[in-house]
Amino acid sequence: MYRTLMAAAATAAALVAVAPAQAATYFGPADMNIALAADGSISTSFGQSGITAGNFTHIYQFTLPTDGMASGSIITSAVKFNGPTDLDLKSVFFNGVQLTGFFGSGINEFVFANAVPIKAGVQNEITINGFSRGNGSYGGQGVFVPSGVPEPAAWGMMIGGFGLAGAAMRRTRRTRVTYANA
Repeated sequence: MYRTLMAAAATAAALVAVAPAQAATYFGPADMNIALAADGSISTSFGQSGITAGNFTHIYQFTLPTDGMASGSIITSAVKFNGPTDLDLKSVFFNGVQLTGFFGSGINEFVFANAVPIKAGVQNEITINGFSRGNGSYGGQGVFVPSGVPEPAAWGMMIGGFGLAGAAMRRTRRTRVTYANA
């Protein structure tokens, strides 16, 4: 009987000691502040605040209409190291590319990725794994530029350069040569 009670107590203690696993939370375009430009580029900001204590996984999913490249960053801030607003980033992935920077064990953490390939019509994902101490928050931003389409400024400079070259060719000075009589 004593062994049974001790085994039950040990099992109960083990269950209490293990923190409950939190399921992944998914976010979509409605959870992001998105700005579209006439040239096809896209900029966005996203983030969460008031993240409860424990491990978390946040996954942002979105689809873009054209192929291109994207870059982005995520930052955390806290008032006091290991205080209730402190949040540690464990890992961040953008379409399988791990962001680099300063992870974990700091008041402020910053991670980024540059020139991540984006395919049209495919679901893209930003996966954020972290640990909050009770009221953590993070903010992120990203930019996307479609491939194969020059920016309007590049077109303007190219056309202007052709125009200046053409004008220079048409405007040749005629030089008159005269010889002195001897």
